[in-house]
Amino acid sequence: MKRKVRRIAGNLAQRLSRIEGVQAVLLGEAADIEVFDPYFTIDLDVYTTGAPPSLEARNRLLPGMDAFETSPVTAVDRFLLEELPVSVHYARSADVDRMLLRIAEQTWVFHEPGTNVLYRIERGEVVYSGGTWLDEARAALAHVPAQFWWQARLRAFSLAERALSDLGAAAHRADPLFFLMSASRFARCVASFLFAVNRQFEPSDRMLSERIATLPVLPDGFVGSLDNFARPVGDITLEARREIAQHIVRSLMPLAVEARE
Repeated sequence: MKRKVRRIAGNLAQRLSRIEGVQAVLLGEAADIEVFDPYFTIDLDVYTTGAPPSLEARNRLLPGMDAFETSPVTAVDRFLLEELPVSVHYARSADVDRMLLRIAEQTWVFHEPGTNVLYRIERGEVVYSGGTWLDEARAALAHVPAQFWWQARLRAFSLAERALSDLGAAAHRADPLFFLMSASRFARCVASFLFAVNRQFEPSDRMLSERIATLPVLPDGFVGSLDNFARPVGDITLEARREIAQHIVRSLMPLAVEARE
């Protein structure tokens, strides 16, 4: 089955490489999962020098796909090929270059935590490369300055504290919907913080649970606390879950205030 996945990915990459200005096509790690797992997909990232091709151009390159759907907001196509799910994400290489330049110049603006875009470039399996762009981008990612990771952890910790405050407000008001929304932000910020502490870019949300448990630097008992927060047992109250979140934040604090290297 893995040979089938690699064959499909290679054939798609060959077609996508015909797009003018394609720099690289990368295969995401979701393709390494067993095909019967709901997290499996043949996930391709296509990096172009110019704007992503139009929907009409993409349809010409990928004819006959089953259950084809696309996003009206971003250039992402999803379809079935030989009964396997495929997603194709189009991105401008110039946008990546600007991100890398801001990191190098220490002018990165942390609008929100999250480094999955960089993770995909760093870890993606190369199925097509049309020049030196990908090698240069990966070389830059191998030399991310320590200041970037320090700023990333501080920003994520600050947002985790804000989410904890919202959890308290939601628990006090007995508002389960806002609690759920705040809990999602809290978990995301905690994950971002820990990946920054370990100087690793973040995997996709689907891979977080598996990967976060294997990080070299974690507070004592963190995995158990996170599991208790994410999967409450019985009739645990919102306030009790907030207390678990507060314990998690307190366990992260030494990592947030440790001396910079």
